[in-house]
Amino acid sequence: MDHATARVLDQYTDKVLSLSNRDTKIGGEDSTSDVDDDEFLDLLESDQDALDAFREKRMQELHAQMKSIKRQNESGFGRITELKDEKDLLEITTSTKFSVVHFFHPDFKRCQIMNDRLSAITAKHMNTRFLSICVDNAPFLVIRLGIKVLPCVIAYIDGKEVQRLVGFDKLGNTDDFTTDMLEFQLMKCGVIKNSLLKTRKGSSSILGFQNKKRDDSEDEDWD
Repeated sequence: MDHATARVLDQYTDKVLSLSNRDTKIGGEDSTSDVDDDEFLDLLESDQDALDAFREKRMQELHAQMKSIKRQNESGFGRITELKDEKDLLEITTSTKFSVVHFFHPDFKRCQIMNDRLSAITAKHMNTRFLSICVDNAPFLVIRLGIKVLPCVIAYIDGKEVQRLVGFDKLGNTDDFTTDMLEFQLMKCGVIKNSLLKTRKGSSSILGFQNKKRDDSEDEDWD
């Protein structure tokens, strides 16, 4: 994908997710169907350099990708979905090609930090489903997967575990790790792909946390 297409798709994704998040907050029906695809396609046509680079085939491909973004958003992609039942988690991870699951506890500060970092990258990786579940709601999986330290992030491809991040051990052992570091770990196992879409707000460290090192003992044990 060239950068002109990536720029338009980035703006389009922002619009779709913005409407979806608004509807979720107010409890209304999904209004993403109101997004005018032609408005975004016109952005390319108004750019002479881009127009020279795209022909009819490229425009058709872009239109198909826009439709795909809408479908994925409607299916829960582009955001973290918190689940309350571990059976739902099993169903989604075994039926979805790429998924990332955050096992957390609301009382643990590092779990909130991890959730913030994951939230910052979801819109960049619309082919991966991001999920979270409180360990209190997943007693069977906690034992089955041997989860003893939180936060615990497990990546799945076709329902098979391909990566596990326990605490911040692979992220520099610091609360101030960047989303780039998190993406790198997830890209290594193939659960997310490199994206030409712009680096979104949050790709650097989250404001409000001190830049200090912490050792392994500061990850919270969950027994």
